[in-house]
Amino acid sequence: MRFLVKKLFRTVRKNWTQFFSVFLMAFLSVLFYTGLEGTWNGMKQNINHYAAQTHLASATLRTTSTSSDDLNQIRRLPGVKKVAAKTEVETDVQLQGKKRYLTVATPGNQQISQVYQVNGQRLPQHPRGIYLNQRFAQENGLRVGSHLTVKVNQQAARLKVAGIINAPDKMYYTGSNDFISPQAQNYGYGYVSRSTLTNQLQVPPTQNVVDLQTKHPEQVEKRLRSLLQNRYLTLQTRKSNIGIATAVDRVGQIRNLSLLFSFIFILLAILAMYTTIRKVIDQQQQDLATLQSLGYRNGRLTVYYSMYGFLVGGMGAIGGLIAAPFLSTFVMNSQKPMFTLPSWQIAYTTMPLYVALGVTLICMLAAYLAAQVNHGLLPAQAFRKGSTAQAGHRVWLEHWNSLWRRIPFGNRWSIRDNLGNKIQTAMGLVGIIGGLALVMTGFGTKNSMDHQVEQTYGHEYAYTQKINVQQPASATELQRLVQETDGKPIETITTSLQPRGQFDRPLTILSKNAPVHLATTSHQQLQNGGVYVTEGIAQTAHLHRNELVTLKPSLSSKTLKLKIKGIVKSNAPQGLYLTQSTWEKQGMTFLPTSILTQRSQLSASVKNSPAVSHVVSLTEQRQNAKAMVANLNSIFLMVQVFGILLTIVILYNLGSLSFTERSRSYATLEILGFSRRKIRNLTIVETLMITTVGWLLGVPFGEWFLARYVTTFNTSQLIYYPFLTKVSLVSASLIVIVAAFSTVLLLGRRLRRLDLIAATKGVE
Repeated sequence: MRFLVKKLFRTVRKNWTQFFSVFLMAFLSVLFYTGLEGTWNGMKQNINHYAAQTHLASATLRTTSTSSDDLNQIRRLPGVKKVAAKTEVETDVQLQGKKRYLTVATPGNQQISQVYQVNGQRLPQHPRGIYLNQRFAQENGLRVGSHLTVKVNQQAARLKVAGIINAPDKMYYTGSNDFISPQAQNYGYGYVSRSTLTNQLQVPPTQNVVDLQTKHPEQVEKRLRSLLQNRYLTLQTRKSNIGIATAVDRVGQIRNLSLLFSFIFILLAILAMYTTIRKVIDQQQQDLATLQSLGYRNGRLTVYYSMYGFLVGGMGAIGGLIAAPFLSTFVMNSQKPMFTLPSWQIAYTTMPLYVALGVTLICMLAAYLAAQVNHGLLPAQAFRKGSTAQAGHRVWLEHWNSLWRRIPFGNRWSIRDNLGNKIQTAMGLVGIIGGLALVMTGFGTKNSMDHQVEQTYGHEYAYTQKINVQQPASATELQRLVQETDGKPIETITTSLQPRGQFDRPLTILSKNAPVHLATTSHQQLQNGGVYVTEGIAQTAHLHRNELVTLKPSLSSKTLKLKIKGIVKSNAPQGLYLTQSTWEKQGMTFLPTSILTQRSQLSASVKNSPAVSHVVSLTEQRQNAKAMVANLNSIFLMVQVFGILLTIVILYNLGSLSFTERSRSYATLEILGFSRRKIRNLTIVETLMITTVGWLLGVPFGEWFLARYVTTFNTSQLIYYPFLTKVSLVSASLIVIVAAFSTVLLLGRRLRRLDLIAATKGVE
């Protein structure tokens, strides 16, 4: 056995270029899973530790106001363990010559959702000055000791920055529902004492935000609605609170990515291992027969060749484990601009060790199966055999004599060889189909997200500017704003949805001709007479068209029962829609929260109106959404590079094996009078046939795979639809075609060095 071990290392060292593809597949399989696990598991542990350390609330109640009696009743509700009330108000500040928006709140009793300073100390219950969130302060050049003037309803107060903090329920902070990714420079939050709020900012302590610690938020929600009636706004759970849910969803997205692509890489590693060992056995046919004649049994030789999988696959797996922290750190750093966590440590489970072991065993199994080519043969038979020198068989195409006779002889040989060697042909097709699917997914995922941005902020929302109204606003002032801007008012509130609604959803009431162009899955426009539900909610809650649902809107004690008139195909946000006419027919009052206008310039009287809280342009929203997509570019690029690399390696390896198996046939064709140029042309035609079939099968498979893959990025707030541009499809196709035809160049070089005598002589 010592001799075989020496021969094993000598063979690997001599043929390292052939084994490199196996090493690379095993390396990438382990690297991709382990590297991404370090990111998603690290984020998961950091989030869980942050939540436990700060006693993160399980639900947050938002109301117009709560009294001390209300709070006492809430504390006595079944399942409620802790309650912390605070007052929250929207303010604005002038920084660096521009208007910024700051959400200011009192700290509450700090029993749950505790706010900590960046230096690790707990926020005082009665702070002096203002404590700002870290990113807003950094982006605006503020530090401890700086001063800023905070303005609320024309009431201004100059406050000193007393500390820099972060809040656990704002891990992902956008500052406004108009944006889907953070705008740290424009939107921030801070904490002041109750006395500062009431005395300096003249804001009464309404206690409009109540943090709750409860195991059953859904059950508590019904009792809170009954208690607060028309003062109830919404109850945000950890699943519906964007500041928490987005961070948790990102963990799941990266986890799904690691599992999905690692599985594909492992399948390709099996293919690479099988083809490589087959090629080595073909090249060592005489050595193998000699070892058999020297008394080595087939079982021991099979174990010997299985050790190739153990050695090369094991080295690749170990290499993947060693390199994984670099990939983990790279992906983790790409998430920092979007999320605010106190720690960004990567972390692993024991699963990567099992993955590495599994990859090694799979490589050994592939090598074991490939080593069965001489099973049952005597040494003399193995000497004469040549691993592919099998008796010819008629293929189904030969039964059509008139067609078969018209095919040139060389092409007949190529067709017979491909159809007769089904495993070889199938492996070639798998390589092309799998490679094309990977590259299409790499391009298509980014295309899908870019398309979502353009579809949402350009087609579905066709306004130029959105004027957000500050409540309460007088009807007269609202009418003036609508007329002066030639705008269309809309109202956005929250509502519970039954059955199976899970948590409160946004409800938008559209006035007539509002520039919001939504269509149902059956391509119908929104009409009067029912409620429309976006497709993401319909899928989650298993709702269907014409089904009767119950709505309990915020700021009202009424219950609405409406039929679902249609399922809306919309990316974001996921919510419900009603027309103003339908809303008012239910006995509800239309109270606009926003005005949508096509005007790009607004007068000072509009901007400075006391009814206007802030103005957002559609261009800002589009750029903000693109920033979120850009945050994932590193992952898209990684998928594209790995897909291209895998395609080239697999197809090159298959082409190399094909030449090894057909060297005798190529030599025979040349002896029969075929020039080497003509033989090369036969391989071009053969490659073209396999590539064409693989492309025809690979494009629909790639589209199916892309459709399944983009769903891993869906959240409760937005969903993605698969979209692949023509340019991306052509680029992916060209990459795979070039990789496939690179094997022709390989064959051309080897054909020039082909030894006719060595290739055709037998071993006697």
